[in-house]
Amino acid sequence: MRQLIHGRNAVLEAARAGRVVKVYQATGLGHDPRLEELARLTRVEVVPAPRLDAMAPGVNQGVAAELKPRREWTLNQLLDTRPSLLVALDSIMDPQNLGAILRSAEVAGAGGAIVPEHRSAPLSAVAMKASSGASELLPIARVSGLPSAIVEVKRAGIWCVALDPRGDLKAWEFDFTQHVCVVVGSEGSGVHRLVKERCDARVRLPMAGRLASLNASAAAAALLYEVMRQRAVSTETRP
Repeated sequence: MRQLIHGRNAVLEAARAGRVVKVYQATGLGHDPRLEELARLTRVEVVPAPRLDAMAPGVNQGVAAELKPRREWTLNQLLDTRPSLLVALDSIMDPQNLGAILRSAEVAGAGGAIVPEHRSAPLSAVAMKASSGASELLPIARVSGLPSAIVEVKRAGIWCVALDPRGDLKAWEFDFTQHVCVVVGSEGSGVHRLVKERCDARVRLPMAGRLASLNASAAAAALLYEVMRQRAVSTETRP
C-alpha cells in the first residue's frame, strides 16, 4: 500500500494538491464541510471505525488517505523558481516540530523548504498531520549536506540567516525584505557551527521572561512572522 496520512485538514489539503489516490472514512461521522469537499475531490470508501483505526493508529479524526508518490525536488529546481523566502531545517529530529515549521513556512509565503537527507525527522504521517497540509503545498528539496546547500543558496542571490539564541542581531534589526533563507536548528544543539559560519547573518529572538528560549517550531513561527511584518510594512510604505 502507498503512504497513508490521516487527519481531516491534512487529507483535505493533500486532495486539493492532487496527491490523494483514495480516502478512507469511518462510519458514523457527523456533518463536516471538509468531508463534503473530499467527496467531491476524490474517491471515498466508508469503512468501519475499527478498520480505520488499524490502518491509521492515533488520533485520525475518522479520515485517512492513500497518497500518490511525492514529487522529489532538487535544490537547483527549487532555486530555479526564484523564491523570495526559503526555510532550511538543520537537525529537526522531532516530526511534530518538522510539520509545524513547514506549516508556518507555508503560511508565511515561503517558496519552499530545504531539508537534509540525514539528521532530520522523516516526512512521516505524524509530520504531515502536524503540517496541516502544508507538506503537500510546499516544495521540499532534500539535500545531502546543509553546509554545501547554503553555499548554493547564496550563489543564487539569496541571503542566508541563521536563527541563533546568541545571534549578533535582534530579528527586527535584519532587513528581511530581501530574498532570504531562514535557517532553523534543533532545540538541543541549534544550528550547527559550520552552517552558521556559512550564513550571512545570525539573528536572535529576545526573551523577556525567565525561560531562555522557545522550542524550534515556535521560534521559527515568530521569526517568519517578523519576515511577513517587514514585507507588509515595506509594501504599504512603497510610493
